[in-house]
Amino acid sequence: MGFFFSRKPAAKPASLTFTLSGAGHVYDDGHVGLNPTNLTITEKRVAIIGLNGSGKSTLLGLLDGSLTPSAGTVTITGVGTDGDPASPTLSTSSKRDLKTVDEWVGKVRREEIPNVFYRAENITQAVDESLKKHKIADAERAARIGNLFAHFGLQRMRKTKAAELDSEKRHLLAIAAALAFDPAAIVADEPSKGLDEIGTRHVAEALFTYDKQVIVATHDTDMIVRPEYAIDRTLVLDAQHVVFDGSPADAVAFYMDLIRKRYEAAKSAA
Repeated sequence: MGFFFSRKPAAKPASLTFTLSGAGHVYDDGHVGLNPTNLTITEKRVAIIGLNGSGKSTLLGLLDGSLTPSAGTVTITGVGTDGDPASPTLSTSSKRDLKTVDEWVGKVRREEIPNVFYRAENITQAVDESLKKHKIADAERAARIGNLFAHFGLQRMRKTKAAELDSEKRHLLAIAAALAFDPAAIVADEPSKGLDEIGTRHVAEALFTYDKQVIVATHDTDMIVRPEYAIDRTLVLDAQHVVFDGSPADAVAFYMDLIRKRYEAAKSAA
C-alpha cells in the first residue's frame, strides 16, 4: 500500500526571486513571444519597456505563471523578511506549484477586472465575494478591503457598481483586486494604459507607494525615471530579446536611441 504526502502550504514570503533559465515561449500559432532568456529578478521595483510586439507581455506571462515556457524553466523562490530564501522553490511548469504561484503573484492586466465584478451589487461586494472563496474571515476581509480602497482612492465608490466606474477608477480597482489576496509581488502589464497624464500619475503613485514588490511593463518612460517611484532596474525588450538591463535613466536613453534608429531605417527604406 502506497502513501501520498502532499506538500505543506508554503508560508507567504515577503518578496520573490524570479529566475528564467533559458526560458522562452512560442505560441500555438508558431509566433515567438520570447526567445530563450536567462534572467533573475530580485529587486523591489522593476520596469520593462519596449516597442509593441517586443515580448513584454510574454515575459510577464512567464513571470506570473499564466504562460508555461516552451523552452527552459521559470522558477519562483520566496524570500523571508530576514532576506533568506524560503522553501520551496516553485516551478511554473508544475501544475502542483501553480496554485501557490497564484497566491504569491498578483496579476494586473491594464484595467481588466474579473467579469463577475460586473454582476456584483457594488465593488465592495465584488471583492468581498472573491475573498470569501478563499475562506478569509469576515473581519479580515473587511479590514483588507477598507485599507485597499482607502489607499487606491476607492472609498467613496465602495457602493458603486463596477460598470459605473470611470477608466481611472477601473485601473485602480484592478490593482486593488489583485492585492486583496495579499500576494508577495505584483506583475502588472501596462496598468495605466489609455489614461491621461493625471490619471497615469494617480495610478503610478498608488501602485508604487504600496509596500509590495512590483514588476511593471509600460510605454511611459517618464514614469520610469521619476525618483519618487524608486524604480531599481529597467529591462528593454526588442525582437523578443532582452537587449538592455540597467538603471532607469540609462534604459530610457537606450530605448529612445533604439526608436530613433528604427525610424531612420524605415525612412531610408521608404
